[in-house]
Amino acid sequence: MTSPNIVSIIVPVYNAEKYLSRCISSILQQTYKLIEVILVNDGSTDDSGLICERYAKRDQRVRVIHQPNAGPSVARNGGIKAATGHFIQFVDADDHLEPTMTQRLVEAMKPGIQMVVCGYHIAQKTMKQPIIPSITGIFSKTDFMQHIGELYKNIILPSPCNKLYDATLINDCHIQFDKHFSMGEDLLFNLGYIEACEQIHIITDPLYTYCINQDSLTKAFKKDLMENQQVLLVRVKDYLRKKNCFTADNQYFLAMIQANSIVNGLNNLFHPDSPLTSRQKKQAINAIVTASYVPMAHFSDTLQARLVGKLVKRQAIHAIYWFFAAKNLLHQRLHPVFNLLKQLN
Repeated sequence: MTSPNIVSIIVPVYNAEKYLSRCISSILQQTYKLIEVILVNDGSTDDSGLICERYAKRDQRVRVIHQPNAGPSVARNGGIKAATGHFIQFVDADDHLEPTMTQRLVEAMKPGIQMVVCGYHIAQKTMKQPIIPSITGIFSKTDFMQHIGELYKNIILPSPCNKLYDATLINDCHIQFDKHFSMGEDLLFNLGYIEACEQIHIITDPLYTYCINQDSLTKAFKKDLMENQQVLLVRVKDYLRKKNCFTADNQYFLAMIQANSIVNGLNNLFHPDSPLTSRQKKQAINAIVTASYVPMAHFSDTLQARLVGKLVKRQAIHAIYWFFAAKNLLHQRLHPVFNLLKQLN
């Protein structure tokens, strides 16, 4: 049974001691006071669990769940099960919120609306970039589905952290994060939730700050990145086909996402932590450029995408190798120069 007007804010926590206090403080300082904060300590080996308990002693709105390490999906599912609020909000432990975020989301959750989506900031060191939805207003599910590709491409759709959910809808429809996915489980959760919605409200306010830290998982080498990206894209395409929403616009944006996934997959091969030898990298490049999904990719999003697209279409393995090798060398040794090159991404 849910409590009227209460927002359950669920935070999966794993070895986040450096940033956790900032995160929790930003939640407790919300102008909307009817909140419960559920901190799910996912088997942290640092002092994260102690920090969680410290806040629980200070503020009765904070509850702590300790569990063996099982990943963010299991942690979020555990938070959903423990939640008593009418609404659910998700926050990552190294991020933080604008003081009015929860209030603005609740105000936008008007009668008949089941989800609110807002903008956010991406913060890295001294750089802070706003990510603003390209469309705004109240949409029926049918109308919203016509923009799935666009919102996915513009990184508004995938994350659960720039959204407000109806707890009853999640529970009644048995919507959960898929623990078998280590990447893209957030997007799959959102697609499942959208299917149960009638109306969705998109607002432009950038109310959440997503922080890219030096030890962030997003910066790590991912062995199965290319494979995981393709599985996710296939799932999205199948979802849209089943809903008769695989429209020209959705296909166009998904083709751009396909191209960006190829660029990301190639770049990942040259991550500083990559264990691959030069020969193995070239073999991996060959596997990517000869894959069946390449003809479906639309390399037009950025200057880098257009350049890499030409090399991929020509299957220029050595040229691709030296392009990404040089780019990542600049990333490691010439950060100011690389920050300028990032404008190509």
